[in-house]
Amino acid sequence: MNTIVICLDTLRKDALGCYGSDWVMSPCIDYYAKRAVRFDSAYIGSFPTLPMRNDSFTGAINWPHYGWEKPKADQPKFSEILKEAGYFTGLVVDTEHMIGAGFPDHFNECHFIKKDVDDGIKPEDIVVPVPREHYRSNSWGFLSDRMATSHYRHEEDWFVARTMMRACQWLEDNSARDKWFLWVDTFEIHEDWRAPQYYTDLYAKNYTGPDYTYPSYGYTDIYTPEALQHIRDCYAAEVTLTDRWVGHLLRQIELMGLFENTCVILLSDHGMYIGERNRCGKHTLIDSDPWPMYEEISALPLLIWTPSENAPKISNALCQPADIFPTVLDLAGVSSPPTDGKSWKSVLNGESDTCHETIYSTRFHEIIEPTDRENYPPVTIATPTHTAILYTGSKEAELYDRKTDPNQTRNIAKANPEVIKKLQAELIAFLNAHNAGEDYAQAYL
Repeated sequence: MNTIVICLDTLRKDALGCYGSDWVMSPCIDYYAKRAVRFDSAYIGSFPTLPMRNDSFTGAINWPHYGWEKPKADQPKFSEILKEAGYFTGLVVDTEHMIGAGFPDHFNECHFIKKDVDDGIKPEDIVVPVPREHYRSNSWGFLSDRMATSHYRHEEDWFVARTMMRACQWLEDNSARDKWFLWVDTFEIHEDWRAPQYYTDLYAKNYTGPDYTYPSYGYTDIYTPEALQHIRDCYAAEVTLTDRWVGHLLRQIELMGLFENTCVILLSDHGMYIGERNRCGKHTLIDSDPWPMYEEISALPLLIWTPSENAPKISNALCQPADIFPTVLDLAGVSSPPTDGKSWKSVLNGESDTCHETIYSTRFHEIIEPTDRENYPPVTIATPTHTAILYTGSKEAELYDRKTDPNQTRNIAKANPEVIKKLQAELIAFLNAHNAGEDYAQAYL
């Protein structure tokens, strides 16, 4: 079977109507969800952007070993295995991190959607509309993004539009082949949240305050309630813009009759705090204050279409990005080497509703500070019924019942010490099995 993966950066699960959103309009993806399998228990493994792609392509949970790096040379990549099996593979991407990490090398062809207009704009030409320290990394990312988008005049100039249109062209050029695979990756929902104004007007017509569309990764006490709401509105506008152009690709797939013999996987890499828990951003920028990953960050939307007549409408199987590797190969009828990931084929065929017993989500500790054992990033642990957050240092563990407390507001860890002790032991066993090092594993006791 041929496969298309559509990866949408920074798309929160609760920002889609098909997952119950009442604050964002996502009609195209919601329409697709009606025919797809909706996975309700998908979680990030290695966090954030690049580590998630590494998990997906290698089938490994990489965070115990390394963080923001390209995949290791000796790790198998499913796209390479597909090529060896006679599949023609394509990558259409505007997520620049994947280019620097060498992902194009693992495909037959890559189409990188980047700024191709030389308008002479320099950083000093960009006006920062708020104190620079109020934007992430003292505004350097804001300046870079505004330079990259300064030529925008029409909606088709936005990266997501160009990426999805190029993906449609790739399908026109290659879908007549007997065997093919396409990965489509857009960074669009990642800040800077600057959709065409008419998208923002769907949510916030009368805002006249400061422009915080590139918020700092920090606590929300620097914002007025109106400014924070506007940040949420601008995020929602980016989701709706992306939804419109993902819909363009999904409609192309439908018109070309490709749903008859193609698996289509749509997912995100992680979420984003936008005011929840007094935070804005996806992770801390302060070494001594590593943020936990609650549902707003760790829970992923995952929608999969296959032509299987027995596919369920909803699955509660615990899934993670590393599962993409064995799933794609399994659906293609290609043998997979052993991986941390598990194939979703039996779930998609209605034969099972289980995958993993436990999923561990975090970022590699050396991204923060390799010698500061007290402040290693907390690990989020998802089981079929509960979510735990385990810390190093003196901070106490957290435990939440996802069924009765989906917003994770009632920490029941103190009432369930035996559960925490069991999960700690299992985490240490997981880290030891992944050769994380004794010091790393023992830090979570």
